[in-house]
Amino acid sequence: MTDHATEPATASTVRAQAIGMLAGTGFGGIWAMTGLAGRHGGYASLLGLVALAVLAALVVAALDLWRIARHAGLPQAPADGRNRHTGRGFLLILVAEIVAMNLAAWALYPRHMACLMPAIALIVGLHFVPLAALLRRRHLYIAAIAMSLAGLAGIAAIALGADAATVHALLGAACALALWTTCFLSWRSTKLRLASRAITA
Repeated sequence: MTDHATEPATASTVRAQAIGMLAGTGFGGIWAMTGLAGRHGGYASLLGLVALAVLAALVVAALDLWRIARHAGLPQAPADGRNRHTGRGFLLILVAEIVAMNLAAWALYPRHMACLMPAIALIVGLHFVPLAALLRRRHLYIAAIAMSLAGLAGIAAIALGADAATVHALLGAACALALWTTCFLSWRSTKLRLASRAITA
């Protein structure tokens, strides 16, 4: 599989990275806030501030990539059928993810709703596997592995009698870190490609 790091930096690929970063950063923020929901005390406030700082930094980084894609004079990607194939594949993966989440909610309601959050983490993690292959983004496997393992661990912990609120807090933090780490690696990889292009230009 060819990784995106070997592809030329075009306006469309950099713009796609920016959009992906914004999505990953936003969903990471949702996981972080979900994990902190209902938590009180100084440590919760501190963690909330840290989460907001990380989220803001990643948003700024993504918007910087968006600016570069628009104004840096990058070449345009050649028109081919791959974009159409990628679009269809992305839509299929998204639909499958949504269907799986709804089936999980239906199966767990009403007696096992404490397991819904880790089940969603598992489903989201698994959806990154075909997505990474489709988009040829190896760093997405990090989110796939981390979120899938966190979801499985959360389900197991709740099944063994662990406090659901504590499990949800740890799960939210783990999923947020997984997504934000993936976003950072995406940004770093894109910046390295842009730097390499500037050197060879």
